[in-house]
Amino acid sequence: MAKRVLGKGLGAIISSSTTIVDEFEENILHEGDRIVDIPIDIIKPNPDQPRTYFDEDEIRGLAESIESFGIIQPIIVRKNEEDYYVVAGERRLRAAKLACLDKIRSIIIHAEEEKNLTIALIENIQRKDLDPIEEARAYRVLIDRFNLKQQDIATRVGKERATIANILRLLNLPDEIQQAISDGKISIGHAKVLLSVSAKRQIPLCNEIIRNKLSVRDVERIVENEKGEKNRSNRKSISKDPHIKILEDRLISILGTKVEIKHIGEGGRIEISYYSLDDFDRIMEILDRC
Repeated sequence: MAKRVLGKGLGAIISSSTTIVDEFEENILHEGDRIVDIPIDIIKPNPDQPRTYFDEDEIRGLAESIESFGIIQPIIVRKNEEDYYVVAGERRLRAAKLACLDKIRSIIIHAEEEKNLTIALIENIQRKDLDPIEEARAYRVLIDRFNLKQQDIATRVGKERATIANILRLLNLPDEIQQAISDGKISIGHAKVLLSVSAKRQIPLCNEIIRNKLSVRDVERIVENEKGEKNRSNRKSISKDPHIKILEDRLISILGTKVEIKHIGEGGRIEISYYSLDDFDRIMEILDRC
């Protein structure tokens, strides 16, 4: 059988196949001279690793498996002078260190920096999802450092260009909201709605989503109502009595929601807005204390 060419394997690994990393490693496993045992203490983490969080319980479970059965699937590394850097398999490397191994089975390749990051990104997306912010930051590195276009990235990771664009937009949100996305406190659906409001409104609305456990549809209704109220307010602001506006602002600061006073003659009415049943209960608790 003719010996496989490593360059061809690298070409395949950046295709849109759903099993590219597994297929690449499987091909290399047939070439025994490419697999070596490398001391763990000279292998360094991938400096372009897109993943910033590793599940410790998952790493411990993998370490226990390694203690029982050893490293079944080698990691992929590239050499830089006397050191080696992980290209794919950082979870396995962390688990091997936890299992107190001195060496780890490795496949040495010579990858350009761009291919190195792309391989790591593909491995993480396909084997264990990055959170949306980690994924967006990885794409941003590809764009800023390697001058790739969104379509280039889409082709390499097997996604639609529009998907890449939408994920990248998450980086336009404040750090506090990005952290909430990473922590799973709000979804990408929530984030898309937050991107549609003013920068000043984003964090308060995000806090409201988390506090009241609002659905995406709840938030969409809030934004739609606020936009409608703003349009109506713009039309009425010229004639509104400044004393009424002061009273409205006081009620808004107490209740934490939209309040409108409609004064007609000697009477009128107060309209208090709520955006979910939880929000209604919260307002009622405040009124009960008054």
